[in-house]
Amino acid sequence: MSSLRGSAIPLFKMKVSEKGRIKDIKEIIVRITGLPSCLNGQIVDLGEGVKGIIMGFDEEDVLALVLGDPGRLRMGREVIGINEPFQVPVGEGYLGRIITALGVTCDQKGDVEPSGYAPVFYSSPSITAREPLNTFLPCGTKIMDIMFPLTQGQRQLILGDRMTGKTVVALDAIISQRGRDVVCIYCCVGKSLSGLEKVMGALHEGEALDYSVIMAATDSSPVGEQYLIPFAAASMGNYFAQRGRNVLIVFDDLTKHAWAYRQLSLLLERPPGREAYPGDIFYVQTQLMERAGNFSKEYGGGSMTFLGIAETQQGDLTGYIPSNLASMCDGQVVLSSTIFAEGFRPAIDLLMSLSIVGGRGQPPILKQLGRGLRADYARYSEVVKLSKLQSGLSGEAERIVKRGEAIQSILKQMQYRPVPLAELVILLYALDRGYLTGAPDEARDRFRQDIGAFARERAKALWETLLAGGEMTVTVEQGLDALMKEYCGQSSLPAPAAKAGG
Repeated sequence: MSSLRGSAIPLFKMKVSEKGRIKDIKEIIVRITGLPSCLNGQIVDLGEGVKGIIMGFDEEDVLALVLGDPGRLRMGREVIGINEPFQVPVGEGYLGRIITALGVTCDQKGDVEPSGYAPVFYSSPSITAREPLNTFLPCGTKIMDIMFPLTQGQRQLILGDRMTGKTVVALDAIISQRGRDVVCIYCCVGKSLSGLEKVMGALHEGEALDYSVIMAATDSSPVGEQYLIPFAAASMGNYFAQRGRNVLIVFDDLTKHAWAYRQLSLLLERPPGREAYPGDIFYVQTQLMERAGNFSKEYGGGSMTFLGIAETQQGDLTGYIPSNLASMCDGQVVLSSTIFAEGFRPAIDLLMSLSIVGGRGQPPILKQLGRGLRADYARYSEVVKLSKLQSGLSGEAERIVKRGEAIQSILKQMQYRPVPLAELVILLYALDRGYLTGAPDEARDRFRQDIGAFARERAKALWETLLAGGEMTVTVEQGLDALMKEYCGQSSLPAPAAKAGG
């Protein structure tokens, strides 16, 4: 605005702010009178350096979530409405750091200068801002990469009871992105501090911290931060995606996020519904999951891939939150406590897991070698169950069992040891050509453990070709044949008499 005529003093813009007063304090929820023009998600200054975020209204008052220490608040204190949405700091400087839902570093490595601020609550990109999901994203878990592959921009749910290895599968996916220029965000929701320390140890050992951001709200954090942390993680990921980067976000776990929102809703005096969850729990988590996608150049050209973890009770996949989340995602990986107890790792249930879009981006050579593997393993599982009820096996049943045992042998995997695409192709080729069918268990286990290092040392060119994916060309097939013959000549793994039937 221009200054008054004949005066050197400029006229300052008028700044209008709404004021109210704290009427009631209920744990982390404050009831405020006044603020007639405020909006849901808006920031309010509660005084004493404490801010809040508006969570709802009733006929007379405004309800706000305290972002800070509620013990510093007093009833009757003046509240000022800040005309801006809740935002979190974002930027490259947060890579390798641990931060809270409010963007505060908590790893004792000093503050970070943010590159900017992003709103925590924003509308998911429209359909016109999205591209088809057709680019393979390796997870390092052999069962997933072969049978339930992940593509950039996909939303995949990991389901299972406690202590069945859900977090291990997700961390293997993060470690697998080393050297692939993928930004990874691990979002910890309601886990114990010791559990978070184990995660940090695994990422450090896997050399994954340099390209990862850890956003944490442990079980000792305020319930409000546990509710906000997944949205803050998605906002952090969106910052990178809008700059053309590919992002992988792990939400560990969304069941505890639903618990946090249920607790908030009860404090907000919203009527409880099924299992005491509020009626809008589906909308809240859908709003989060819809932010994933493979985006067009107009939106930045990046992608955000979500791996959401949810806990089941005694393997019940029809629970309220697991079934809600499954309907929002493009597939699910189910871990079974029964399979885990039998000693098979990772304990993924091949019959209950699925991926709706993953096959579109799977490398052709992997798709060719893995074709029919799931059906063969399902037949093997049925024959094994029947064999417990009767003595002796027919010739066909014995063939199914031998092939099933060979499949099972290559699918076993140690935790935090993701398998690269090249090694996976070699394992599948050995299975397809019958090298593992009927071989002794000890020889198969040794082959699974040693073949990766052997191939990197003896066939570097072939290894690099396999890492790139592509087709099963004559040159690649000849290279794989030569590699297997060389390995069999130096080990106890017998060469097959003839190619095994698939």
